[in-house]
Amino acid sequence: MANEIRYDNRNIVEKYLNHKLSKKGYEWKFQSSGEDDDTINTGVEDSSPSSDRRLQAPSAGGGNNSECLIANRVTRSDPYSRIYRSLREAGDQIERMYQREFEEMSHQMTFSPSAAQRSFLAVAEELFRDGVNWGRIVAFFEFGGTMCVESFNREMASQVDNIAHWMTDYLNGPLENWIEENGGWVSLWSDGRDLCPVVYYCISAVEA
Repeated sequence: MANEIRYDNRNIVEKYLNHKLSKKGYEWKFQSSGEDDDTINTGVEDSSPSSDRRLQAPSAGGGNNSECLIANRVTRSDPYSRIYRSLREAGDQIERMYQREFEEMSHQMTFSPSAAQRSFLAVAEELFRDGVNWGRIVAFFEFGGTMCVESFNREMASQVDNIAHWMTDYLNGPLENWIEENGGWVSLWSDGRDLCPVVYYCISAVEA
């Protein structure tokens, strides 16, 4: 009861990955949960790739006033908006702090379907081995985003759907109780996020 709204982890994952991919000029759409609810819990989906690579030109003028007004209205009405913003800002901060380490990690990874899932789970287990905090959860999202960007870089965009499912399953599984017991997602912006140096744990797991 600490959190009246039960947030959809799949939605949060989708928004975060879209943010990370769009920064690199890639466009991707997660398969709609309404089309195939069974894929939420399986972690693997077999349908045709829903990812689409498109290089996007940066905006020249920063948008028009009507777009800004619409965005402001959505921010006020969307209960997810503060979560998205807090997660994006924290993830971007970790990316700036550890950009070289994340790049090194992504270059070391094997991206065949079975090997990629093993690497993902190994990193997640190492990341949370000594406990969970919001900083490590943000690093978990940033690691997933790094895997997705590298999948596009290697012309393996179909892998992004799998990564998104693995992230959602991990949030719905090992991390769910901790998030609920610590105030739910709203605590992400109310707590002082502990952005401790967790990326080295990720790198050691990839190298293992």
